[in-house]
Amino acid sequence: MSCSACVANVEKAIRAVAGVTDAAVNLVNKEVLVQGGDPQAVVAAIRERGYEASLPAGEESPEDGYEILVDDMSCSACVANVEKAALSVRGVRSVVVNLIDKRARVIGGDPQAVVQAITKKGYAARLPKRFISDVFFLRPVTDAQQTLVRAQEFLAGNMDDVLVEKAGSRLRVQTSSHPAAVARQLAEHGLNFFVEEQLEDPAAGKEKTTLLEIRRSWQRAILAATVGFGVMAGQMSGLFPPVAGHRGFWLSTALVCLATMYLSGRQYYVNAWKQARHGASNMDTLVALGTAAAWISSLLVILQPDFIPGGSNHLYLDASVMILAFLQFGHALETRAKRTTSEAISSLIGLRPTSARVLSGEIEVEIPVSLLRLGDILRVRPGERIPIDGVITSGHSSVDESMLTGEPLPVKKSSGDPVIGGTMNRSGTFTLQVTSLGEETTLAHIISMVKKAQLSKPPIGRLADRIAGVFVPTVIVISILTFIVWMFVGPQPQAAFALTAAIAVLVIACPCALGLATPIAVMVGTSRAAQLNVLIKNSDGLQTASTLSHLVVDKTGTLTKGAPTVTEIMPLADQKQARVLQLAAALEGGSEHPLGEAVLEAWKKRGGDLPQVENFVAVAGRGVQGEIEGRTYLLGNHLFLDERGISLPGDLMEKAETEAYSGATPIWLADSRNPLGLLLLRDPVRVDSAAAVKTLQQSGVTLVMCTGDSRATAMAVARELGIDQVHSEVLPEEKLAVIQELQARGYKVGMVGDGVNDAPALARADTGFAIGSGADVAIDNADITLAGDSLAHVAVAIEISRATIRNIKQNLFGAFIYNIIGIPLAAGAFYPFTGWLLQPMFASAAMALSSVTVVSNANRLRFFQPESSADRRRVA
Repeated sequence: MSCSACVANVEKAIRAVAGVTDAAVNLVNKEVLVQGGDPQAVVAAIRERGYEASLPAGEESPEDGYEILVDDMSCSACVANVEKAALSVRGVRSVVVNLIDKRARVIGGDPQAVVQAITKKGYAARLPKRFISDVFFLRPVTDAQQTLVRAQEFLAGNMDDVLVEKAGSRLRVQTSSHPAAVARQLAEHGLNFFVEEQLEDPAAGKEKTTLLEIRRSWQRAILAATVGFGVMAGQMSGLFPPVAGHRGFWLSTALVCLATMYLSGRQYYVNAWKQARHGASNMDTLVALGTAAAWISSLLVILQPDFIPGGSNHLYLDASVMILAFLQFGHALETRAKRTTSEAISSLIGLRPTSARVLSGEIEVEIPVSLLRLGDILRVRPGERIPIDGVITSGHSSVDESMLTGEPLPVKKSSGDPVIGGTMNRSGTFTLQVTSLGEETTLAHIISMVKKAQLSKPPIGRLADRIAGVFVPTVIVISILTFIVWMFVGPQPQAAFALTAAIAVLVIACPCALGLATPIAVMVGTSRAAQLNVLIKNSDGLQTASTLSHLVVDKTGTLTKGAPTVTEIMPLADQKQARVLQLAAALEGGSEHPLGEAVLEAWKKRGGDLPQVENFVAVAGRGVQGEIEGRTYLLGNHLFLDERGISLPGDLMEKAETEAYSGATPIWLADSRNPLGLLLLRDPVRVDSAAAVKTLQQSGVTLVMCTGDSRATAMAVARELGIDQVHSEVLPEEKLAVIQELQARGYKVGMVGDGVNDAPALARADTGFAIGSGADVAIDNADITLAGDSLAHVAVAIEISRATIRNIKQNLFGAFIYNIIGIPLAAGAFYPFTGWLLQPMFASAAMALSSVTVVSNANRLRFFQPESSADRRRVA
């Protein structure tokens, strides 16, 4: 599907299937939500209309997606070619190509078949290498060959399931035994080794490759510039003889230029040939055609000076290499700028420790984190980063989790508490048991989410994708038409002017800037957001967050601290305070609501046992009930009791309303017939909520409070924070109705949620914000995940989304304007009025600088700071 007409066709086909009652087509996500009918019949109907359709595959299949590394991509045309090749493979449902990282994320199809399809298009494609966990290396502490020999003999003679072989100055070991156990056994026999992983750090390898690419680009640029300026200076100064009568000299010069073209621009010609063989084209095609035309036309003039009347004064040998000099110079600057765009994600990766101390027997063995196994016991000392996710088994400490939550204060940890890999151990030594490995750790999930967001494309960038598919062929046609027009209407020598203009058109056109405009901004923006504790799941969420007009927020845990306390207990019917609190705590024992936790915490401070609760039932938005010692008890708000016909005393109701007006939350306890007591809880407003609300309102976002709390309590918090729109005493499903009502009035609505009950509303909202400490289903249904509980993170998310989309628009505007002005200028459209005719070498300089400009503009997002002064202090 590509347009609104496709949507109409698909909907019409679906509705024609028997049993279908409704159908909603999502053009952006290429998905259809169908109610009723036979799924297979619906798929068949869509296919009959000419659209490829399939049912989503199960979670156990490769339909979850995989990545393919694609080399040799240089511009937006390459992106279009790779996407087209991958989509041609049977079963492939989605392809997103990242030009900066030179990788594609594919959903569906056979990975090997996709690799082959991309390779057939002329691009070097491959699947990422997989780490073999049972293979590692042993490097002797003291570099002695005798140590290697003794260790090899010991392992071969004392371990049954081991394969050992020398690999230079190391031993390559393959075994099912734990690497730490192997190193310990060797150490017990006086053989000390370092344990090393099989593969080198991919980030370090990428950095090395990038630096090499920059250095080679500079070398190629200097070579081409030296030859080009030499030829130009010789011609302009008169040091070089005329073409007539000095053919040998100029043929030698042409060969020198040809050798320079090979050494400085070989990749352009090789890639262009690969594309041509498969009926495709890209930026390399334009460069190869432009420089080849310049050199070949010069060679013809040298061999036959009358080929172009007066052509001896219009040689393009200098242009044929100067074009490459400017392009390589631009490529070096562009690659250097791209390198900085990855600093943010590299900083996240840098948080992952590379080694850990494993307790093996009575000794500690330091091994790479990648070789750890579930259940390993690790020791962590003060000042060290926690190597991996786990649970503390002994000891206690305080841990700095600011990289995840943004909260600067360390969190106390003791035995039984979970800890997260990458966080900093501030004080105390402890041991932990490994609970997650590799890509299952919290930090790995964060990095994966950021990378997936960088691979996605916002709707605003898809116009550029459509243009990129036809850009290069269109430029070639314009170049040919330019040559023809100049041959007929240009001044003498017509052929010389026609060649100049046609070559300039080829080399000034820049699909590279067009292809970089969107992904480079998304890459920098999402990485910077991650540094600010905002995890953007996809680019659709990035764009919709920038357009929000309304934000629906819960009160507890978002506007307030989410840590309420019991401030007063008022018993009724001859009940004692302790008995009221005991019954309330027993009922809340099965609840995870912050109010329930507050009641339990109050009982823990008093001490004592809680009675057993049977037939426990939780009623969302109302309260809980259960049987204790054969009697039914209720605990919840006044509506919960009203709905069950339990009348409340007027004096206590008045007291509850008065306290609620000042911000307290009243909770009533009753048996099946009579009220037994009233508990008052207070949840203080977060210190940064007022500033966050003000920031959001100043940015044009209207806040809507949606809470299950009483009207009086909700209004008290709303008055304190300056929120005008309040929906109180709402059930979870009523939050969805609030969002739908706002959307029906034409507003763009965001939703902040943290629980299972918030999942439908998060999915329905234009942009869903999930609290990072919330339920997994809430996070799964959200577009943006906030690492902390503060509303300030939402303000930051909206700010950076707007900054990123603004940057994309700037890049697209620059890329479009550059080509709209540059191509007519190179074609000589302004020559009749101004006498301007752009020389090919200057056209290539403009082309190179256009890409550098786009990348440099996107890199400004690396220095983005949120408007909130509190956030600015934290980030600085």
